[in-house]
Amino acid sequence: MPDPYAASRAAGAQIEALYGRPVTGLAADAVPGSMRYALLNSFDALQYADRAVAFHTEQLHRLTHPDRTIESVDVGHISDATRRLAHAVTVRDSHAQVLGDVLNSLARVPDTESPAPASQAAAVTPAMPPVASDGPARSR
Repeated sequence: MPDPYAASRAAGAQIEALYGRPVTGLAADAVPGSMRYALLNSFDALQYADRAVAFHTEQLHRLTHPDRTIESVDVGHISDATRRLAHAVTVRDSHAQVLGDVLNSLARVPDTESPAPASQAAAVTPAMPPVASDGPARSR
């Protein structure tokens, strides 16, 4: 049986490599609105989705165990367990895809304690000024 937690383990390893610390220690100083906070929330959602896949897989295995006699009343439960498992897999795969894409777009930044080389400081371009808005921001 494949590891139902493979997606969250891989993402956790990537987050740890990115920040150079264990995931469990990163949440303590994560500021709401920061990239770290968003990554950790996304990671939590992926872990929850992995647990849901494992739970619904076990539920379906229990309902369809070879030693168990399946009666007509069980057909609805098996169908429901199958639907829930399919939904959990879809949610897990969506979370894994988005979190994986975000993590793949990020790179580890060197320590901020050491000054940046002069060649890097000259290459930094100033931030663009804010664009004037015609009205209130639209929500999605």
